[in-house]
Amino acid sequence: MTYKDTVLPVSTSQSEYGEVLDTKKVFFQTLKKKVRKIIFGILISATWSIACVLFLPPKIASSDFGIYLTVAPWFIFLIWLIIVYSKIREAFWKQLALKYNWEYTSSKNISNEKALLFKEGHSKHAQHGIIGGYNNQPFHIFEYEYTIGSGKSQRTYSFTVFEIKFTGTFPHLYLNFKSDWYSNSPSMFSSFAKISVPREFEDKFKLYAPKEYEIETLEIFTPNIFSLLVDSKWDHDMEFVDGELIIYKMERFSNFADLDAELTKIKKFIDILSPLLNRLKLTQIGNISPLLK
Repeated sequence: MTYKDTVLPVSTSQSEYGEVLDTKKVFFQTLKKKVRKIIFGILISATWSIACVLFLPPKIASSDFGIYLTVAPWFIFLIWLIIVYSKIREAFWKQLALKYNWEYTSSKNISNEKALLFKEGHSKHAQHGIIGGYNNQPFHIFEYEYTIGSGKSQRTYSFTVFEIKFTGTFPHLYLNFKSDWYSNSPSMFSSFAKISVPREFEDKFKLYAPKEYEIETLEIFTPNIFSLLVDSKWDHDMEFVDGELIIYKMERFSNFADLDAELTKIKKFIDILSPLLNRLKLTQIGNISPLLK
């Protein structure tokens, strides 16, 4: 975890949108307040587009320039909506910082992160987060996204990441929750071992560790831990790497109640694992790397 992130002070006063604890609700309330301006903008855009279709010379109207000119007002309107919603999401995270008495971060530097999550794709972007502590352990929650492919096959994945730092050290482990239809499993050409999980949990989880570190892995992922995950209806992927526990879910939370419920679930998991993760001291086995690659 790096603290070279952009940390900004949060005013105790409410934002221009009031108290933002549900981004979608506030977004639609904001649009409702601006309904007259929106209707006026739609009428102007429609008039512009119709005028372009009727009065532009056919050669220009059928060209790329003519098409762009015709839809330009609609594009501007879309950009305005995106900007409004982006400001509301920023206000939402600042409200979270106030709720938890943490600090708001506008961005995060992930260049030195070792988790598999941060090795995937391109156009990587970490933004909107809060930094604080839990049980005297640094805690960072933030939004993260990356893109794979290009053109029509392009797809963007968005996550909420919970990152907790411990005083102990341990090998790089990756637990995949199978039902979320997402996995960043290590490459088949890398030096990793797929660890067998108790049979009753095989349909829910896949566990990976570097070869020769199976014993250390099973010190952490005991049958009791798997039972705890199932009982809590766990639906996250997680990685243990470089003294950190990184938990992530392929979802951008839009209201305080849902995110707070996730955080409560994660805190219970941390309470169980903290004593072990704070005292573990990794000893590298020969020249075998303890990292998944």
